[in-house]
Amino acid sequence: MTEYTFPQFIYFDTNIMSHFVKNEQMWPKLFGYLRESELTMGVGGGQVSELADAKSLLTDLARFLISVPTGIIKNLDELIAEEVISHPSKRSDTLLMYPLNAILSEEDGYANLLQFLNSKDLADARKDQLSHTKLMGARHAKLKSNFPPSKSGKYERSQVEDFGQAQVIQWLSFDHRDFLETMQKDIDLFHPEVFLSIRLYAYVIFYKYYLGQREPRKLSDFGDLFHLFALPYCDIAVMERDLSNVRGQIKRNHDVLESTEIFDIDFLERFC
Repeated sequence: MTEYTFPQFIYFDTNIMSHFVKNEQMWPKLFGYLRESELTMGVGGGQVSELADAKSLLTDLARFLISVPTGIIKNLDELIAEEVISHPSKRSDTLLMYPLNAILSEEDGYANLLQFLNSKDLADARKDQLSHTKLMGARHAKLKSNFPPSKSGKYERSQVEDFGQAQVIQWLSFDHRDFLETMQKDIDLFHPEVFLSIRLYAYVIFYKYYLGQREPRKLSDFGDLFHLFALPYCDIAVMERDLSNVRGQIKRNHDVLESTEIFDIDFLERFC
């Protein structure tokens, strides 16, 4: 009997995926690349809800999603829950929630997909996403001073692990407080390194807005953060150039992306 292996994923941010959707001539080369590399295109709620804003693209988006090997991947809440369960080891479960190409064998599968992309539920999910993005911006401005710079008066790269651990504890305190309370008797039992999803999110914030001394100027600056959580569990991540550069720095200096190859928009040239 052939042993089943979990699919390996490549993740495109919304801009990269939008480029593919708009250029159908690239689909056959992408299909060949994914099949040859034994990769599946991972699609999460963040990409779909953002792309659903462009109503004129929905039919082409639906066609694209079933034209290449595609899998719906688990959301942030599921990833963190699995990280909690696997603690003190790192999670090893699949990212796959549903193989999207399976709808081709379902009655009215394609029609149902197109209906979902046009649905009120998805539109409401996009509104919620934008609402959370606005809150993230306000929260960042309010709480940045809670994490002070080093003794030199400047933020330093040596602080990033402490910042990441603080973020892990903060996130877990919302939905996994019982888990945290089991660590209180012996803090040495707590292994924040297990929580790759939250740590990458924290590191990107620290590199951009603490070390880089930048200020978020538009909603998309925080909207981009929704694309980070699954990346440590993907083989390849392709994103716009600025975020790709930040992730490259993180990969060189920390372990959170040690299993993920980093590419920017130049990745698209191989499919032209």
